Amino acid sequence: MDVKGNTHIIFGLGQSGLACARYFDRIQQPYSLLDTRQNPPGKKDIQALKYCQQCYFGEFDESILTDCQQLVVSPGISLTTPLVQKAIALNIDVCGDVEIFARVCKKPIVAITGSNGKSTVTDLTDKLINAAGIKSQKGGNIGLPVLDFLPQDSAELYVLELSSFQLDTTDSLSPRVAVLLNLSEDHMDRYSGFEQYCQSKHKVYQQAECRVFNLDDELTHPSTITNKDLAFSLLPPSHQQLSSLSYIAPRQSSGYLQCYDLVVKGQVIVSSASLNITGKHNLANALASLNILNYLDIEIDKNVLQALQQYQGLKHRFQLVLRAEHCQWINDSKATNVGATIAALNSLESGSNTQLILIAGGDSKHSELSPLIRPFEDKVSALILLGKDAQLFAELTEKVNSYLVENMHQAVCKAKELIDGPAVILLSPACSSLDMYKNFEVRGDEFIAAVRACA
Repeated sequence: MDVKGNTHIIFGLGQSGLACARYFDRIQQPYSLLDTRQNPPGKKDIQALKYCQQCYFGEFDESILTDCQQLVVSPGISLTTPLVQKAIALNIDVCGDVEIFARVCKKPIVAITGSNGKSTVTDLTDKLINAAGIKSQKGGNIGLPVLDFLPQDSAELYVLELSSFQLDTTDSLSPRVAVLLNLSEDHMDRYSGFEQYCQSKHKVYQQAECRVFNLDDELTHPSTITNKDLAFSLLPPSHQQLSSLSYIAPRQSSGYLQCYDLVVKGQVIVSSASLNITGKHNLANALASLNILNYLDIEIDKNVLQALQQYQGLKHRFQLVLRAEHCQWINDSKATNVGATIAALNSLESGSNTQLILIAGGDSKHSELSPLIRPFEDKVSALILLGKDAQLFAELTEKVNSYLVENMHQAVCKAKELIDGPAVILLSPACSSLDMYKNFEVRGDEFIAAVRACA
């Protein structure tokens, strides 16, 4: 294996790896590509790359690092991988695409992370800023990979969704606003424990001008809170809390869900009754976005308010699929961890005569499932379970009837069979989809198709 000239190596030929290759092409930086798979998904795109010197697919040895000055590691590759550990030991610049972006980008950055809700907050914030007449671009873990914007994008501001994997390889980011929405167990197959995962998420706060955090979740609190920092809460404020707190205030109910006013800087911005998103967790997402605009001194004018009211959320994220015969069918396939499902259950405030039928299960990725016991017993009328760890969910409680099924069509049909009066049927799996599906989108699409066919 000829390893000479491998000064810059891109490790992982996924979306971010290819974006890095395209960026290196644009700045005329020679590089090599490396992937442990013989036929990675982006292999067909290599022919269009001009400055790619060499490609290594499948097996390789550590001699590939002989001349290496920079190893760009894709988010899907663990830092514990032997080649990455060897590069770190050799003091090679080990970084990710977001780190390269942070070193070069001169525009303001809003960086958003959290176990749940970060895609929605990124998408909503981007839409609100653009509605205010400021050219924003969203990217990172949603939209385009960040390096596709450089070196000559015309955006005035970037709104980035960042995963813990991306933050692990990022040290130079200095965002105008850093947001940590919530923390719950996720990716325990990648981290040594929950504490290490939390530390990865908290990296978003490093060098940030303003931190937006969840007052209701102490795990998101910065170690030291300054007068620039902003908090949001789903609980009534107390006199001891921050004057900069944004929150929701209950108002007269309308229909199935309790209604609230969204209050920012002491002013009522909008009623939840006028929004196209539902669930208290989505109100928390809206508050986080409004806090970002607040710090950036962006006025909540009629255009921004209209964009907020018209926003329907992202597909597969607490998406209302069908409302018929006093029943709501909700697709929350993006709930790939325990915390997301708890948030979904807690966001529903149904009447005592309303059934809540939950479809859950999949690959739990060795996560601790016991936090689900209380919301199951307090909220759920029946559990319909599928996937690799369905039995583990069934064993959590004897107080809620569980029904094991083999596929999504059976799950939807069973749910319809169990309906007895007003009901909410919620797909919120608390698990990865990869035991049965290509991704959570395919799982959600199958739920939507089954609902339209059976319900």
